[in-house]
Amino acid sequence: MTLTIYIDGAQGTTGLQLKQRLSSHSEVKVLDIDNSKKKDLNYKLEKFSNADLIFLCLPDREAEETVFEIEKKFNSKKVIIDASSAHRVSKGWEYGFPELNNNKRKLIKGSNRISNPGCYPTGALSLIRPLVENNFIDKSCLLTINAISGYTGGGKKLVNFFSTNKQEKFLYYATFLDHKHNKEITKYSLLDKSPIFCPSVGAFPQGMAVSLPIHYDWFKKNINGKEIFDLFNDYYNSDSLISVNDLNSKSQLNDQGFLSPEVLIGTNNIDISIFSNEKLGQLWLIARLDNLGKGASGAAVQNMNIRFGFDENLGVCL
Repeated sequence: MTLTIYIDGAQGTTGLQLKQRLSSHSEVKVLDIDNSKKKDLNYKLEKFSNADLIFLCLPDREAEETVFEIEKKFNSKKVIIDASSAHRVSKGWEYGFPELNNNKRKLIKGSNRISNPGCYPTGALSLIRPLVENNFIDKSCLLTINAISGYTGGGKKLVNFFSTNKQEKFLYYATFLDHKHNKEITKYSLLDKSPIFCPSVGAFPQGMAVSLPIHYDWFKKNINGKEIFDLFNDYYNSDSLISVNDLNSKSQLNDQGFLSPEVLIGTNNIDISIFSNEKLGQLWLIARLDNLGKGASGAAVQNMNIRFGFDENLGVCL
């Protein structure tokens, strides 16, 4: 049986990549959309009635309004995967990060309301959750997350900004510490307090690096870098899309010794590097991913595959 899909917001950055990924998926059919009617509620509801799955690639407010109309007409029967941040911490919605813990895939498979994780939280949670869940750091630990993303993460507005402002190479933002991803990072990391989150955007289209600096003094017991590597290696051992590099590995560095945020473009993977300086008592964890792949459309396809029983990796990459 072919799965019929409607992409609401198919002309946006995430929607376009989602449609591109699904074009290689052998088990689905994406419904055609009359762009002149894409904002017409009655038209959309008619299309929704013919869809087994609805992807929402909309601004948060539009996503909330659309879900309201779907539930009013179809109750909870329609499967929705929401790529916005509108429902990521909402009751009744399953957070769609399959690798977050051992039970997550089962919960995603049983849900008709799946909220796709944000790009930054995907990287941040891949680093923090194993440490908290395995009692390496306390829930009260005060952490700082530093991150950089390609400008496509900001949608058409930011794409246009960098296209017309070639002199800009690197910019910090959310400087008032109010980034919308803070809530989901805090909730799903199991931390008591939100980490200080310092995001930035660079003059490159796609790619992302999320980093977590840690003092060894913050750990609840005396450990070394190898034990940290073993923790992450074991945690993601059965997850084919997350790779953990050897401790202090130089294989991920370029010839000049730099670690690029752009290496996973077009994939649905996460690459985790662990750098340890035990003499200084410091550790640096870095997760790299494609902000439009594992951070958006690739993850959405992965969640669809899990929900409907397809091969999890089918169609997740460009």
